[in-house]
Amino acid sequence: MDMSKVFRSSLGIKYPSLRDHPLHSAEKWLEGKSIDDGAEGYWRIHDHLYDLSGFIESHPGGKDWIQLTKGTDITEAFESHHLSTNAEMLLPSFLLRKASSPRSFPFTFHENGFYKTLKRRIIKQMENLPENPADRSKSLIDRIFSGYLTSFLLAVYFESFAIGAVSGIFLGLLTVAAHNFFHQKDNFRRFYFDFSMMSSREWRVSHVLSHHMYTNTICDMEISSVEPFLQYLPGEKNLLVRHGSWVYSFGFYAFLFLGHYLKTLAVNFLKGNSQFIWTALLPFTIPFLSWMITGKSILICLLMYIWIIVIASIHFGIVGLNAAHHHPDIFHDGDTARPKEQMDWGLFQVDTVADRRDITGSHFLVLTNFGDHALHHLFPTVDHGHLEQFYPIFLETCVEFGVRWKFLTQLDLVKGQYGQLARILPNKNPPN
Repeated sequence: MDMSKVFRSSLGIKYPSLRDHPLHSAEKWLEGKSIDDGAEGYWRIHDHLYDLSGFIESHPGGKDWIQLTKGTDITEAFESHHLSTNAEMLLPSFLLRKASSPRSFPFTFHENGFYKTLKRRIIKQMENLPENPADRSKSLIDRIFSGYLTSFLLAVYFESFAIGAVSGIFLGLLTVAAHNFFHQKDNFRRFYFDFSMMSSREWRVSHVLSHHMYTNTICDMEISSVEPFLQYLPGEKNLLVRHGSWVYSFGFYAFLFLGHYLKTLAVNFLKGNSQFIWTALLPFTIPFLSWMITGKSILICLLMYIWIIVIASIHFGIVGLNAAHHHPDIFHDGDTARPKEQMDWGLFQVDTVADRRDITGSHFLVLTNFGDHALHHLFPTVDHGHLEQFYPIFLETCVEFGVRWKFLTQLDLVKGQYGQLARILPNKNPPN
């Protein structure tokens, strides 16, 4: 469906090429971005082009981040993913020339602006951060995985769909928690995400490079990939989409994992790409193990697996879409934007997020419910366990720059998500 007739960017962003491709895949998003970004086949940062080909294998965060982004503008990712001066010091050695066209995005990173000021303060604080919180995140997700595996085996052995539902919740928790790790440099815990039938590598594009960098805009894959069934941007919507989606969204959630898996397989096989084969097999290792250990029939194992995947998928959909971004008071592309001189990327991130007082303060809840979301968007590579320690500096900087940080309840965001689905008129007042 051509959504360009429905939505217009109030940020002045050109309607992205290939945005409405039927597969809504990471491959197509990157392909469209390479058409629009003026990177001329290289890597664009601000208004300059760089050749990072020789840095792919030695990139400390892993080669995915460089390989995937060739031919695109990586300004926002570069600024938000490097919490030291090392990357900036290395960059000039890869410089080719000045870009021949202006950037497609309006966001700024002025040295005296909100984001760069906050980033300098956070970098200084990180010099004295203890290791314990990050280690606890690792311990928590390992235990959640153990809970998923154990409950799956018990569900099959006792042929209990009630235990299977518990296993589904464990898988949902595991999937959310694994999101913390695919944001970071390459590590094995990011592959916990793939047990959900979704691809951690694909999500490094759709979530990290798209959603995190261009939140709630027409460039956000987490907005476009659920259209036309769920339409979060303000604009013309029929009655079924505005109010019927409150009901049928649960059916959409139920097939989220399976649908993503089939889409990823289709994209890779159509391209003749075998790179994802081994991770595509990960989800099935658990039902196979249950068949080997319990001695139950393959049919019982498969039926239980389908039930667990559906429960986990619903859990993930409910948590994810009610976590932080969708509420009539939160900025969505189409609403009146800040004036051009206030297009600081950090301000924009705070404008598109609300945090939940029910979640903040608990390491477990933050890790398994996309908590401390404003700080996570501002500094996505930092382990969730450390984010709580940034609040004093974050709030002090918000006051200094006159920034309104939204702190709501989970119930507020659940109701707000449905209000946003129903909203057709853009907000007339800019954020703050």
